[in-house]
Amino acid sequence: MRPSVIGVIVLVIVMALVEQAWTQPAATSGEPPRLTLQQAIQTALDKHPALQSATFAVQGAEARAKQAESPYYPQVGGAAFQTNGALRANSVLRFAGALIQPNQSDVTVGVVASQTVYDFGQTASRVDAQRSDRARFEKETMTRRAEVVLGVERAYFNVLKRKRLVEIAEQTVRERDVLKRQVETLYRNQLKSKLDLGLVQVQLSDAEFLVIRARYDLTTGFAELNNAMGIEGSAAYTLEEVSPSVEPPQVLGDLLAEAMGRRPELLALKERVRTAEHRIRAANTLNYPVLQVVGSAGDTEHISNRPNLQEGGWWGVGGVVSVPLFTGFLIQNQVAEATAQQLETQAIYLAVSQNVQLEVKDSFFDLVTLIQQIKVAEQQVSIAREALSLASQRYKLGLSSIVEITQSEVAVTAAETRLAETQYNAKIAEARLRYAIGGL
Repeated sequence: MRPSVIGVIVLVIVMALVEQAWTQPAATSGEPPRLTLQQAIQTALDKHPALQSATFAVQGAEARAKQAESPYYPQVGGAAFQTNGALRANSVLRFAGALIQPNQSDVTVGVVASQTVYDFGQTASRVDAQRSDRARFEKETMTRRAEVVLGVERAYFNVLKRKRLVEIAEQTVRERDVLKRQVETLYRNQLKSKLDLGLVQVQLSDAEFLVIRARYDLTTGFAELNNAMGIEGSAAYTLEEVSPSVEPPQVLGDLLAEAMGRRPELLALKERVRTAEHRIRAANTLNYPVLQVVGSAGDTEHISNRPNLQEGGWWGVGGVVSVPLFTGFLIQNQVAEATAQQLETQAIYLAVSQNVQLEVKDSFFDLVTLIQQIKVAEQQVSIAREALSLASQRYKLGLSSIVEITQSEVAVTAAETRLAETQYNAKIAEARLRYAIGGL
């Protein structure tokens, strides 16, 4: 009997270990993934589609800048012709007619090369214009980055705020449930009326209703956070506890000066003005001649078997000077277009700079106001908590009705909710001010 008992004990232990091994991963996998604020920002910077499209735009601008540099290099092309009849290939490897003569069949192959020697700065101005345009796209990419970071911070703090509101609502439910049980005991002992019990039950139902709403808002907040990061992430996260305290901002004048020198939108517009200036210069140089050197070399072989026909290799070098005499007012209108673009960009710069200053002022005063409101909200919470404690003592002594307690509980919940909203709204305002002055 003893070996069988030992076997049963071993079997029970093994089954317990297997059950623990199966249940432990399930408990671990049920926990939402942890996500810090820096991780959320880095995820958005790596995967947000808006930043990816901005990166491709910069690459396109870089390619256009390289295209503008192509006249600095020789332009080389090859050609092969097979002609029949009186048709011939000329010295630049193009079809050309010939005088009337016996028809013949020829094969001509060769290369043509040309090099711009001097164009009065036309190519240089175009290159400078494309480089300024590339710098503009880089600044616009910085703008997209700042917008994405601000969106993540706003969504992250909103989730923390809604999480705090869920905690407040759940705490309110627990406190009102305790009060309901106390009043229910007093009612059964005929020490309190049924009206008191009914009022407490109504307040408890209101608190449960707020919990349901707060949890729904929290779920929506997680979806907004995923959208801000540009991913289809988890339905919930375990967020880090960020301190809701904020520091008073700097002097408004310093912030305005910093924004004018750092906002990427303004820097991008400055590059756009430079692009227009270079395009004006490039358009003006179209009025001047362009000097090129052209050379070609090839080989001609006759297919037709006719005597006294020369064949073999050949080459030629020459210079070309192109002078625009009349272009149908094309050059004049290109200059006018570039000038109009410059003036347009300067006007846009003034408008955007005014909007930036307004945004800095709005964020500054919003943050200052919220900091002051936080102090008032903290006092309201303290006063409401003290009033609730006094109302509870008076109710136990029979000196007041249940209405005082319910009203005090409502005041506590409202004060704590207001404090939480104000604190995290201040964090969002702090992020908005950081964005407004051009900081990440």
